[in-house]
Amino acid sequence: MRAYETVFKPEDSLIKKVTFITLFISLTFLFLFLAYLFFIEALKMKQTINDISEGKVYFLKQKGKVFGFICFTPLLLILAYMFAHGVCNKRPTKIIIGLVVKVAVFCFFIAIPTSIFSSIYMADYLHEKGFVECTSYSPGISSDFYVYDEQFCDEEGVVISYKIKKWLLKKNGQGEPSLDEFKEIMTLYLSEYYELFN
Repeated sequence: MRAYETVFKPEDSLIKKVTFITLFISLTFLFLFLAYLFFIEALKMKQTINDISEGKVYFLKQKGKVFGFICFTPLLLILAYMFAHGVCNKRPTKIIIGLVVKVAVFCFFIAIPTSIFSSIYMADYLHEKGFVECTSYSPGISSDFYVYDEQFCDEEGVVISYKIKKWLLKKNGQGEPSLDEFKEIMTLYLSEYYELFN
């Protein structure tokens, strides 16, 4: 039983071949990049947990669901492998595609509950460590943002949440942040915002 069939026919034009090969290469690198990205994000979250236990983190974005995304990594690697074969004029047979679909369904049913449970676990863990969720800095569908002291969560910061979060995250690992410095930078960013939009 053959696992692969040829992609191109002898009569196919050069333009068609070049177009499909370019597409196969692009998709191969895309799936490899996504797998790499999920893996790196999981490592970052693991390091964040270690830093929290050592008292080095005061502010963070909650990305607990990233552990669920790791479950998609095998599927992404399989897809990358399949499209890489397309560059060599090979495509999987219907039987192989059927197996890939089964793997995709399996990954999906594992990843979704894992994402939910890991996100809940991370939220509980952060609350146990004394962190407070700052909804003012988490508008829309952005990641939940946590602060170690609720005084650093200012409702006025909702309009400049991106800049404030960026500034706060830079303070991690630099010792306990200064509330006075935070208020000064908040005032500065707000004044810049209102000058721009008023």
